[in-house]
Amino acid sequence: MGELNSSDIKQVLSSGDYGGVNPLQALENIKRRCQEKKERRNSDLKTALILQGGGMRGVFGAGVCCALEELGYTEGFDEIYGVSAGALNGAYFLSGQAAYGTTIYYQDINNRGFINFFRFRKIVDIDFLMNIIVKVKPLNFKKLLDSSTTLNIGLTCVSTGKAVMFKNKQRNVDILALLKATAAMPFVYDIPVNIQGTWYLDGGISCPIPVKEAIEAGCTDILVVLTRPKNYKPGSFEKIFDRFLIEPGIKKYGENFCRVYKNRYKLYEERLRIVKGEQKHKNVNILAVFPAESIKVKRMTKRESVLKNTAIEGATKTLRLFGIPDPFPVEVLKFLSYR
Repeated sequence: MGELNSSDIKQVLSSGDYGGVNPLQALENIKRRCQEKKERRNSDLKTALILQGGGMRGVFGAGVCCALEELGYTEGFDEIYGVSAGALNGAYFLSGQAAYGTTIYYQDINNRGFINFFRFRKIVDIDFLMNIIVKVKPLNFKKLLDSSTTLNIGLTCVSTGKAVMFKNKQRNVDILALLKATAAMPFVYDIPVNIQGTWYLDGGISCPIPVKEAIEAGCTDILVVLTRPKNYKPGSFEKIFDRFLIEPGIKKYGENFCRVYKNRYKLYEERLRIVKGEQKHKNVNILAVFPAESIKVKRMTKRESVLKNTAIEGATKTLRLFGIPDPFPVEVLKFLSYR
């Protein structure tokens, strides 16, 4: 199978669903760093993969991880940053189970066991998801912990409203509790998780796109996987829903948490400006991948066909980005029936 050359990849990058700061250079450096890691060589580069969350929208990022796994990037990055569903995708990716983890979206949690609008406090039952991770489609925690790549899991501290990053290699930290806390969305799973004596909720509230954290950690080349289209803007219904249903219910968490929650769209836009290069940082190259506007997956989508198509889009876009012109069905589709 022939690979696309640099000119072809430039044309791919010029399409509407990619972006970043020197994206072609970021791509070349990510490829180079992966090879250096395989050869155990030191480098002047430090690469990162950033995985946005968003409930069932995370299936797009899961598809991207499937393609990266197929391409040999399981330990090809120095750092991975994930929040909410993105953290779960990152965990299955580093454990060499990206295809396995992707199937969870449309085989195990697209049902009333996970999403039930008539279930108070557990509209989205994160406990149900944790059971899937431990018993139904077990995450290989040992392989995750032994990986040469660091997984950074973003949480929101309830008392301060601040983002806190935990690493998979930190001692005396329960990885499962971190994955549960970062996915615990206020209102739909209104149960904070206690980690080392502090209560935490959804990491996507205070850190929707952890690109700033990656830059501050010294990452030079960053692949950012978004789960919202490039030109996403919150609709009036979302704002009304937040104001009259969610915000009154989270007042119990205090002023700090409420303030961050109310400002999360502004924070998202600030981080997106960094990703798009509208707010530049010195010596950092960023390559961003977005789902198409036509993709209709939402935070609580349950339709199997929509979820599968979104995963396929993420995988296909990534394979094409890394030089495969017409991804062969076995490469893109093999995870769809993975059990």
